Amino acid sequence: MKSIERHVSRVIVGRIYPDEDLIDGITEIVIQHDINGGLVNVIGALKKVSLGFFNIEKGEYKFKTFDEDVELISCMGNIAYGNTGPVIHLHVTVAREDYSVIAGHLSQPSIISVTGEVYIYEIDQKLKRAVDPQFGLSLLDI
Repeated sequence: MKSIERHVSRVIVGRIYPDEDLIDGITEIVIQHDINGGLVNVIGALKKVSLGFFNIEKGEYKFKTFDEDVELISCMGNIAYGNTGPVIHLHVTVAREDYSVIAGHLSQPSIISVTGEVYIYEIDQKLKRAVDPQFGLSLLDI
């Protein structure tokens, strides 16, 4: 186990509009505000959502895209940096019209239908990711 103690330096609030991709929108906010890294929370609604599940035995994600209107009940994750720039890592829970829920690792495309209300809690240190050889995934490098 490794951990660090940092301070919240800013809170950035943004809105992602209809027909925009959620991850692309958050990435634009990160670049526009030169965010070091931190915590992301989002609520809103989507008309398309792509979810992933990581199969540890196979060492790969299984992705599925749902083309339907859903409520974005919970979306949380973090912002860190890899070799090519910001990495937005999010997990979501969405509600369907019949009140059932689906959840997973957010992927693309995930398209806003009404709004995506974004809250970013930036910390005072740049967070980085590095490939973990055990899983072959880019994980937080603390």
